[in-house]
Amino acid sequence: MKIPEGIRNEALWRKRCRKIHARAKDLLEGRLGIVETARAIRLLAIWTRVESEPEFQLFGAIDRETRYLPVGAVRAYWMPEALAREDVFIGAAENLWRDRAIAAAETLVERYEWALKRMVTNG
Repeated sequence: MKIPEGIRNEALWRKRCRKIHARAKDLLEGRLGIVETARAIRLLAIWTRVESEPEFQLFGAIDRETRYLPVGAVRAYWMPEALAREDVFIGAAENLWRDRAIAAAETLVERYEWALKRMVTNG
């Protein structure tokens, strides 16, 4: 994969590309939900300058539609009754976006597989 224009720190860019692969794989293997994955991937897309690609646009749309929902670490600060109420909305959002998010994650895992390989340097 070619480094996008404007990226000045190649090592950091590669690290974030590995994180894209990892978060997509986390979704596919059930370690993260769709909403939480969308939040992580949206930020990684911005940092790696690929936010205009269709898979990243999808995760951006999911994040915009679900931004108000408590997922991840923030859940520790919510009352159990409020979480139970919001979990209904989280479940509905996950069901709505599931097929498209899974397809996008599969594409990203394949596209970013290269990032897991060690760089070989001459010299």
